[in-house]
Amino acid sequence: MLKNFRKKVKQWFEQEDRTSQITNNNKWEEIKRSDHGVDTRVSYQYPTKRSFPFPLDKDNEPTIRRAVRTNERSTNIPDKSPNIVEQPFVFEKPERSQPFRASDVPSPVYGFQQRRMTVDLEEIPAFIRKENREESFMMHHEENITISANEEIETEEKIWSDQEVQVDNRLPAVLANKEELESNANHSNEMITDEQSVTTRQKDMEPGYKQVTKKDPQEIKKDPFNVRMRPSDKKRFYQTNQDRKKIDHTRPQLHLLDDTNEKTTYDEAWIKEQGEQLKHTLEQFQVRANVINAMQGPSVTRFEIQPESGVKVSKIKNLSDDIKLNMAAKDIRIEAPIPGKNAIGIEIPNKTSQAVGLQEIFKSNAFRMAASSLSVGLGLDITGRTVVTDIKKMPHGLIAGATGSGKSVCINSILISLLYKANPSDVRLLLIDPKMVELAPYNEIPHLVSPVITDVKAATHALKWAVEEMEDRYKRFVESSTRDIERYNQKVEHAGDKMPYLVIVIDELADLMMAAPQDVEDSICRIAQKARACGIHLLLATQRPSVDVITGLIKANIPTRIAFSVSSQVDSRTIIDTNGAERLLGRGDMLFVENGARTPLRIQGAFVSDDEIERVTNFVRKTAPTNYLFEQEQLLQQMEEENEDELYPEALAFVLENNSASTSLLQRQFKIGYNRAARLIDSLEQNQVISGQNGSKARTVLMRNEEVIR
Repeated sequence: MLKNFRKKVKQWFEQEDRTSQITNNNKWEEIKRSDHGVDTRVSYQYPTKRSFPFPLDKDNEPTIRRAVRTNERSTNIPDKSPNIVEQPFVFEKPERSQPFRASDVPSPVYGFQQRRMTVDLEEIPAFIRKENREESFMMHHEENITISANEEIETEEKIWSDQEVQVDNRLPAVLANKEELESNANHSNEMITDEQSVTTRQKDMEPGYKQVTKKDPQEIKKDPFNVRMRPSDKKRFYQTNQDRKKIDHTRPQLHLLDDTNEKTTYDEAWIKEQGEQLKHTLEQFQVRANVINAMQGPSVTRFEIQPESGVKVSKIKNLSDDIKLNMAAKDIRIEAPIPGKNAIGIEIPNKTSQAVGLQEIFKSNAFRMAASSLSVGLGLDITGRTVVTDIKKMPHGLIAGATGSGKSVCINSILISLLYKANPSDVRLLLIDPKMVELAPYNEIPHLVSPVITDVKAATHALKWAVEEMEDRYKRFVESSTRDIERYNQKVEHAGDKMPYLVIVIDELADLMMAAPQDVEDSICRIAQKARACGIHLLLATQRPSVDVITGLIKANIPTRIAFSVSSQVDSRTIIDTNGAERLLGRGDMLFVENGARTPLRIQGAFVSDDEIERVTNFVRKTAPTNYLFEQEQLLQQMEEENEDELYPEALAFVLENNSASTSLLQRQFKIGYNRAARLIDSLEQNQVISGQNGSKARTVLMRNEEVIR
């Protein structure tokens, strides 16, 4: 009995397993036949055959058969790929209703626009062309944004339509994944909302609407909407924008300067002719030498002469006037020998000199890569290389030359370089201009510590203020245990107490030396001796390079010199301790002796016009307000107070009390000398306390105690 029951139970389980296996096989065959494009999925089937865990005692109990659950799948799933009916291609030849006309071919440079003439570009200033280019770029950028917005709308519509087709085709197959379907529906709703917002933006940006401003392209470009930024990224992005804004608002742009003229081509024929003539001239004087090289600069061309063995260098140097005569040159300069070469340099003026613009200097890598805020561009040397120097390394400079040789232009180029390189918080300027007109355009710029000083007495007192400032800075160095201004600024950087550099520019030293030679010389020597470490630098310019103006103390403490054209060898030796400045051509031709250099370097100085200075200074005035430390009137008033004698109040009270005044009376009363008593009497007369001298009669007291008190 028990065996029969076990046999029936076993048959029942085997029949159920066969039924489920047949059902599963039919289901997979239907899925494979219905759609081959369905994504691959993984199904897990666990075994259902297992041994019966316990015996049953009921033998006669009828077998209960449960209905087999089958997962029915709809077979009416439409095919994903639509039925495409191929149609035969019919070529129809277009009919020409109009005669043949050549189509416009866009230029790779100008497109469909007309080519601009170079004459029009030369007539328009550089800074105006810069503004026009910026406006045209903004308008072109707006059109590109409108086109890109339309393309985004079309792309999103196409994506949305494709997603709708995919959802409709797969809807019966993914009924079990309701959550995934709901998330897709929510995503599609979000895309519809984005599409509507983009559509509204596109309508606002159509040409018919005038709501687009020039700031919109920059905002769309700089504000990412689909990028997740970490806090550190946001901080770095914010600091970069702040630094960019600070640079844009404090540094002038290059388009404020005039465009540089086109450089003249290298005149090989003229150079070859001059070289042959120079060699022929030397042969006439029995000098055996060969021309081995020639370098053409902006204003002069240097021929390198290599003498044969046995020829003295002094013999060639003594032939300078003869070479000048045979070459028909304005003036020549002989550099014998050239440092680092076994050759002698003979510099001959070019047929036409070329002007050097300040914009060309500022565009060079030497100026742009200079890290110091006190870097200044001087000009181009004979080889055409940009010469850039650092005022920190000078640390003080002397500029001298005859009238009209280019001293004031050199000072202007140095000041414009400082305005381009330094902020008002980094460099401050003290300008002293006894001529009253040379440095007047720099008034009211934020770099000044005071207005441009034009009075000689105020200039003397301003130099004394600079000496006091130097002493005060050294006291602060002692308190902070630092040695120079760079180390001090590194220590106090977190406190915001930054110490700026101070550059003192004196345009005409001879006028100051005539007014108060001893005071001016003492102040200049003290500043030149000690002020380098505390960040105070001197730039002196004079048109009278004589010994009484450039004294031995001043020249010994100022190592960097710039010599322009002078009239004699004596003046040249006074400036640069050697001959050569008397051979210069003028108009910016200079000899530059840097600190530590033994030989002078010939440079064609950069030219800056009055219009360029005005444009740059007007731009700088708008960046920051002025912050004067003192003014010229305050200096004059302070000088008057210092010149007043300490005994003047006591002498005034004594004269009013005795109702009489004389020099001998003040001498006896205050026990002073005749000169001091006479100065007190003159001060009382100037202030209308006593009357003037009237022969042998005594002076009359004109004021009373009540009037003085009032």
